[in-house]
Amino acid sequence: MSLFFYGVCILGAMLGGLVLLVLYSLLVMAQKGDECLDQLEMEMLKNYQASHNKSGKSENLCVTTTSDVYHSGIN
Repeated sequence: MSLFFYGVCILGAMLGGLVLLVLYSLLVMAQKGDECLDQLEMEMLKNYQASHNKSGKSENLCVTTTSDVYHSGIN
């Protein structure tokens, strides 16, 4: 075994570890982003429900779907 072989093995192990570290950090950042998005959606829903209940309107929400918007004029 030559010194070159050991150098290649060490370099491969370092690069493999670096790739695993980058993938792990990306997964952690994505998970934190999802948690922040969920928290923001819950806060927006609470604010909407609080303002909606103060106005005295009913609880029924009518939201048009994409297909309703595109096919509203076609019978």
